[in-house]
Amino acid sequence: MQLSARETRLIGQVVGAFALLFLGSLISSPARAEDKPKVLTFCAEPTAMPRTGKEDGSPQGLDVSVARLVCKKLGRAFEVHWCSSPLCSRNCLREKRCDVILGHPLDEGAPKDIAWSVPYAGAQFGLVVPGDAQGIRSLADLIGKRVGIVGGTVPLPESKHTVVRFQTREQVLDRFTADKLDAAFLDADFAAWHLHAHPQLKLRLVEGYVPRERWNMAFATRSANAKLLVEINKALAELAESGDLKKAYAELGVPYRAPFTGSARRPAAVDTWKRIQDRGELRIALDPANLPYSSARKDRPGFDVELARDIAREIGLKLRIDWLDIHRETAMGKLLGNESDLALGAAIDDNAVEDDDELADRVIYSRPYYGSGYVLVTRQKGPRVKSLAELKGDKSRRLGTEAGSVADYRLRQRGYLRSLYRNQLAVLKALDDTTIDYAYLWANVGWTLHTTPESKLEIVPGYVPEDHWDIAVAMRKGDVELKRRVDAAIAKLVKDGTVARALARYHVPHYPPFEDKKEDKGEENGASETSVIRHPVANRGREPQMQKLQTSRHPYGGLERVRSAGALVVGLDQGNLPFSAAHPEPAGLDYEIARLLADKLGVSLRVYWAYSAHDSYPSKLATKKLCDVMLGVMPDARFGDRVLFSKPYYLANYQLVVPAGARAPVRLDQLGEEPLATEPGVAVRGLQGRATRTYPSLEAILEAVAAKKVKAGYVIAARGHWLAKRHWPDQLRFLDGDPADRFPICAVVRKSDRDLKVAMDQALDELAESGKLAAVFARWDIPYATPSRGEKQKERNHERHERHEKR
Repeated sequence: MQLSARETRLIGQVVGAFALLFLGSLISSPARAEDKPKVLTFCAEPTAMPRTGKEDGSPQGLDVSVARLVCKKLGRAFEVHWCSSPLCSRNCLREKRCDVILGHPLDEGAPKDIAWSVPYAGAQFGLVVPGDAQGIRSLADLIGKRVGIVGGTVPLPESKHTVVRFQTREQVLDRFTADKLDAAFLDADFAAWHLHAHPQLKLRLVEGYVPRERWNMAFATRSANAKLLVEINKALAELAESGDLKKAYAELGVPYRAPFTGSARRPAAVDTWKRIQDRGELRIALDPANLPYSSARKDRPGFDVELARDIAREIGLKLRIDWLDIHRETAMGKLLGNESDLALGAAIDDNAVEDDDELADRVIYSRPYYGSGYVLVTRQKGPRVKSLAELKGDKSRRLGTEAGSVADYRLRQRGYLRSLYRNQLAVLKALDDTTIDYAYLWANVGWTLHTTPESKLEIVPGYVPEDHWDIAVAMRKGDVELKRRVDAAIAKLVKDGTVARALARYHVPHYPPFEDKKEDKGEENGASETSVIRHPVANRGREPQMQKLQTSRHPYGGLERVRSAGALVVGLDQGNLPFSAAHPEPAGLDYEIARLLADKLGVSLRVYWAYSAHDSYPSKLATKKLCDVMLGVMPDARFGDRVLFSKPYYLANYQLVVPAGARAPVRLDQLGEEPLATEPGVAVRGLQGRATRTYPSLEAILEAVAAKKVKAGYVIAARGHWLAKRHWPDQLRFLDGDPADRFPICAVVRKSDRDLKVAMDQALDELAESGKLAAVFARWDIPYATPSRGEKQKERNHERHERHEKR
């Protein structure tokens, strides 16, 4: 929490007075053993610099410095128990020879008796080059060059580089010049520390280089010691907020990196296939209750399980299945964390993402084993069409799909007036009730239709998905030998019909892979491909994730989780001023409100910098669980089964913008026949029946009004005021728009986090009453409109309805 100078002085005076009284009591009475600070013992390795080390018996290193700061925050005495290895440290922790392990990367696959703190720093591999080298920004600039690495740490493609291996990190840097290296690829924190201590080497780290080999640093303690873990997390959050962590790193010449968002990432294994052979088993991670894909039931395991067994058999291995904890784990996360060897059912698609990180540079795919996509579903005795093209115009109002899905996105881009429903079952119910005539759903709907025969629905016979992709097995980048063997197994299983039969057993339509069906193939053969209709898709940014799991089956509360972690994670758009921006430094209306909310909860703020190119906030918040809260959201009933909306904390509204100083209308009804300047796609009530002139952006509208090229514009007030203040000061005037064009803006949390919603509501009320919210809006030149009495009454009615449903 940030304190004012006056508050700091008052606290200092009180603490000073208390200290005098306390010292006086010490002088008058002898010291007692129980008054000494309680010792906090850390397991550390004496030769693991720059993280931990020993010089003349004294502990040193980055993590030692962080541990000392934590002890200072906790009022505990710092002590080290030296261990010979990471395994030794874990054994000593279990045997209670120490309380905390130092200097280890966060390990999400650690045994359950070990618990990890929140990460306090990020670490990564770095690229070292000669001090005078120019034009080198990444490994791509070193094709054909000599690159030094530590043997056994990370694989580099020898077809692209001349790889020179050394036994230690010190050797890579100390022999850099003698061995005529062009670059070295190794732990960036070690390189920074070593080069700081040895400036005569005349080498430097490439600034701004972000490799895929990165991980987070954290403390480890016993799971049973939950109280200590909470105290450490709180101390780390305060240290990160104060900037003390950066100072501790700087003293050793190492740049501080904030923890990376998402799972801690470790360098890929050098030879996965050899490790699998030595182990004698193939490991995969699957959901235990996700038919038709996977299930823990022996009589009906799912076609991914059946296929995994077949692949393991073909390459001569036993199969080991680790069942996922779907609240916290994903199959792709297990793969990237080196905790499984394969991830089945991976969609090969340019827009397929996992936790909002593009996978293209981190995984490789097997040859596809079948094609999938979106299919048309209709009633068995209902109307018939053969393609989406027959449902253009008003007919598309009778077409339904899942809100926020890839299907919704693709249909919207082509202008279909589709009906939206919250999930697949809701779409099918509407189809069965004749509310709609067609459903556009993922091909796995075949299993749902089989398990609900009373609905009398079917996939349109002979329909070939127009929005389609291929399904393959994902492996870590670099697992070339494993891919070769998996590819050979899949080729045999596809050829002998094993894959098609497995899909048929689970009533999922089988389509051969689409990989070879290029659009120009028919022209090469002198014929056109008429069986598949393809539509161009506009590039509007990232699409929603094509994932099988869309909801958590066992939700859990959030306020206790936030407080025990010592941080509130708020999802904000990384480039959306005046609301939020990550660069050149965090800023914006929502960012400042997020800080105020974190202060109210007594925790620090962490930001998950998200994208807002599509309707993804329920996925980021509820499905992927990348953050605890998202701000600036307009309530949407489509997502009511996954999220809870706070009380509105302000109203966004549309306003009339006119030139300043000129005679101009003051209300919409005074415009007459004059067209209003609007953005494309705006759908607000104040424009119904009114002539409009479309401009490509809000900035273009304001510029046209300021130049008097148009009489007035109708714009969203929040960003309009902010832009006008910065680019057209004193040239524009904003007037009230239609009262119907006012929209409540809320914070949003997961459906299971009702206690966190209550805390958010209380915090927002207190911030509004204190005037702090209004002050933030004023700093960003955004009009602050509080919800009216009628809107608050609607909110109370909604809350009563929710309570009634719970009873």
